[in-house]
Amino acid sequence: MKHLLENWREYLNETEEEVIDTLRIFDFDETIARTRSETRVWEPGRSSAQNPNDPDETLTNQEEFDTYMKKAARKEGITDFDPIDVLREKGYEIDLEDFSKVIDPREIKIVTDRLKEFPENAKTYIITARGMSSTRPILDYLDSLEIDTGRIRLIATAGESKGAVIANMIAQKRMADGSSNIKDVEYYEDSGKNITDVMNHICPEKLANLTIYKVIHIEDTDEYDLEYVGC
Repeated sequence: MKHLLENWREYLNETEEEVIDTLRIFDFDETIARTRSETRVWEPGRSSAQNPNDPDETLTNQEEFDTYMKKAARKEGITDFDPIDVLREKGYEIDLEDFSKVIDPREIKIVTDRLKEFPENAKTYIITARGMSSTRPILDYLDSLEIDTGRIRLIATAGESKGAVIANMIAQKRMADGSSNIKDVEYYEDSGKNITDVMNHICPEKLANLTIYKVIHIEDTDEYDLEYVGC
């Protein structure tokens, strides 16, 4: 949460200086790039110290991660949006070390082509569920793709609700009449869980016109497609 607040202060400072009406928001993993990042889990009663090469689960992509965490949270009676901290308190050892790096990234060009666009009166953000330690490696990778990172703001939520973050971003851009400057949000994301979360925060009160592009990996290929999702 501390790192999210540091990211948030940076956003608040820049909103005072810029006139924007559109937020363009991109996830990183499986959206901008596919990386070789794994989450290893040792369940209560076992540990990495005793079984360093034999975790109970090795989760290799977002879908596997979401499915496992949802199942474990349900088993333990956890209702938090991000159950990792509570699962750890209950004896689960969850190794997220790979997500402090960008390992063997493969560019998802259908998304990065759009990331390289910088429309007038729009601001581009990358909001990743990774922790703050990942921000430098992510920016270095974007630099290697010749993407102008000086025109992008990177927010690391460390598992916090992306929907809540985006709703707060909209709320902070207020005009004199109390309405938000932000009229449109364009969101690129592969995770169904995160898409639902964002829709739940934006759609009911119509905080902005929300356009979501779900990033779909075409099975048995290295290709991706974008699927439109709206409120």
